[in-house]
Amino acid sequence: SIMKYYNVKSKYNSLSELDSLLNKKYKNVVFLILDCVGTNIIENNLNKNSILRKNLVTNVTTVFPPATAAATTAIHSGLSPYESGWIGGMPYFKEYNKAIVLFTGNDFYTGEKVIEKPENNILKYETIYEKIVKHNKNIKYHQCFPNFQENGSNTFEELCEKIKQSCHNNEKNIVSAYWDEPDHTIHHTGTNSQEVKEVLKNIDDNLKKLSQELDNTIIIITADHGATDLKEIYINEIKEIDDCLSFPPNIESRFVNFFIKDGMKEQFVKALENNFKDKYILYTKEEFLNSGLLGKGTPHKRINDYFGDYIVIMTGDLSIRYITEEIKKVHLADHSGITKEEMIVPLI
Repeated sequence: SIMKYYNVKSKYNSLSELDSLLNKKYKNVVFLILDCVGTNIIENNLNKNSILRKNLVTNVTTVFPPATAAATTAIHSGLSPYESGWIGGMPYFKEYNKAIVLFTGNDFYTGEKVIEKPENNILKYETIYEKIVKHNKNIKYHQCFPNFQENGSNTFEELCEKIKQSCHNNEKNIVSAYWDEPDHTIHHTGTNSQEVKEVLKNIDDNLKKLSQELDNTIIIITADHGATDLKEIYINEIKEIDDCLSFPPNIESRFVNFFIKDGMKEQFVKALENNFKDKYILYTKEEFLNSGLLGKGTPHKRINDYFGDYIVIMTGDLSIRYITEEIKKVHLADHSGITKEEMIVPLI
């Protein structure tokens, strides 16, 4: 819909609810992603008079997997994970025999640097904003992100101030904004904690203030995914499963890729059933790649190489981790499975 508004072609359909709101020609278009603000998160933690709930237009599904690397890339690129190659947080790279964190280029299990940031080289893509500016010479593009980027914001209040500054000029502006909360807080305290309520209230209060300080501006807000409360299972503590693995599990905690030792596939399938009965969907590599879950389009050249023998998608209240010296975090909530809590996100 945003590409359509700026007369840039997309192979995908626009969203009629947003098209009708964009009928008015705005000076400023602000597109904000709030990490992990799934519809269930705002409904359970904010009152009906909050700006986020009051301005809810409709709900949509995010891409699969509902995880930050896959979903934010889909939003910024206008491509499915199948097309972009951004299929999750830490997929397997066969040339290094490592699970690499896509946002950093580091080995997920050791933390060591393996490659430069994939977004700058092997998984580079053209953003929708680059396309928009290329086709609209009169549009000025701004990016407002947290402090992991140069000149990023330390607080949400600071982020809103930078959005405001980006709009207060004589130009027509498009602003891409992203905030990494309440994702972090939800992982560590659960989906309905007091801490999450406080983080969301702060976001809501600052958005209300921002909206009062802007004229001739539409602020479009969505999330990359929601989350669900769960219990972590540590695979290397389950011997009958761990004995089958030729490489630690990778991609995400609820969308999990497994490489199996020769002759151990039957034992692996039985061990999954013994431990996770009725809480997962099991695919062979071929079944998963034919499922369409990663989206449509021409597959990225890396898609086939990412996957091992089996893919497990969690449908219940468990997530799969592999504990090492570096990885001991306990998450009380997570995402990347295929429940409605993880998949349904708001358009605000």
